[in-house]
Amino acid sequence: MAKDSRKRALFVFLLIPLIYAFILCFDAASLRSSGAVQLRERQRDTYVGQQQLSKNHGKDVDSSKLQRLLRGKSQEELLQNGIACIAKSKYDMCVTVSPVAVHITKSKTTNVYLTGNQKLPSDRNNVTILPYPQKGDGRAMINTSPVNLLHANAATSLPPCDVNHAVPAAIFSTGGYAGNFFHDISDILIPLFLTSSILRPNISLVLTDYQSWWVQKYQRVLSAISINDIISAPTDYPGGTVHCFPGAIVGLTYHGFMACNKTDVPGNLTCVDFLHFLHSSLFLKTFGPPATVTTQKEKPLMVLLSRRNYRILLNEEEVINLAKDVGFRVEVVTPKEATQLQFIAELVHSSSVLFGVHGAGLTNMIFLQPGAVLLQVVPWGLDWMSTCYSKPPLEMGLKYVGYKIDLAESTLIEKYPIDDPVMVDPESIHMKGYDVSRPIYMEGQNVRLNLTRFRGTLETAMQLAEF
Repeated sequence: MAKDSRKRALFVFLLIPLIYAFILCFDAASLRSSGAVQLRERQRDTYVGQQQLSKNHGKDVDSSKLQRLLRGKSQEELLQNGIACIAKSKYDMCVTVSPVAVHITKSKTTNVYLTGNQKLPSDRNNVTILPYPQKGDGRAMINTSPVNLLHANAATSLPPCDVNHAVPAAIFSTGGYAGNFFHDISDILIPLFLTSSILRPNISLVLTDYQSWWVQKYQRVLSAISINDIISAPTDYPGGTVHCFPGAIVGLTYHGFMACNKTDVPGNLTCVDFLHFLHSSLFLKTFGPPATVTTQKEKPLMVLLSRRNYRILLNEEEVINLAKDVGFRVEVVTPKEATQLQFIAELVHSSSVLFGVHGAGLTNMIFLQPGAVLLQVVPWGLDWMSTCYSKPPLEMGLKYVGYKIDLAESTLIEKYPIDDPVMVDPESIHMKGYDVSRPIYMEGQNVRLNLTRFRGTLETAMQLAEF
């Protein structure tokens, strides 16, 4: 009996190395074939996923919501064809309630494959959109990459999905004039707020012309628009990635410079709504009593946006002292400080008056509380351009005070004869194009305010800030 036990023990002892060797061989074979297996599995899963998305045509996306981005005949096209495209003077946009596969690479082109049997207008096989809402501006379009919408017919070689998403995509560019604060707000964030409002926060943001610093700067705002990660060209996959969605919006709706028109699509949204959203996303104090209400002990705060390159306020210190004499506390913000979004947002939000010479910095009016004042100094020859900042405050529940300088307050008087068209007929210079007028009026002058004349403007701002 003991002898049999010893035989069995010896057998097991010899068998174990054989089993171990077999396992090693099996694992090696598995490792050699794992890449191919994973690829087949991914392709199989992708195929199944795309088939499922196609079967769910019109079910995964609430078409009634996406319809709000369109009007009239375009709404009918969306329901009949699964896609509708519109062309406006400033922007193009396509909306689809059917599945798409978006191939995103580091190249200058993004392809959107229509995988849900969508029918493009006029039986076209493709449509190209520049998804930045300044399409008539050649300078902006140079920095905007095209997005191609391609009909997924039998001849199209469809890439497999790397990632399947449960919510529609909003595809837009952060090229154009991105980096200029006025255009960041007017061309991108306000249009994105309007476009995404129908689905927010259940939407995926797909950025072309991706710039990491831009996303980092506006991360809080973007996170309030979408609960999903930002999608952009991968840095570690030269061939790019393919993201599949149950629907998509390509391009952004646009109402004009710093504009939110209640009567335009998607409807019933105003600039006050945008300010509510923005302040909430940046965790600014909830809208309450106007910022202009102050205690008897505390003077109204004026934030002065200092300039360094051109349109400089040459007698800035004297103007600051004058403002203090009128009754303001004054906080001066340098151009570098103004780029720190959270800092400038909180400071302006705590102020009664935002003051500066015409320029993108005045866009910081969006952080003012209701009833606060924007004070703009308008340099010589910039009357029309100043409307970019004189009109929006009234739509945002703010107050506006403008100060148009006299010719004697501009340094242009040191460069041109008094009867030169630059001095007496700025409109004729503007008619020659922005490339001609910009070096003269935007970049070629500084201002030295007449303190006696400007005092009255400061007193007006003070009166408005006290109520």
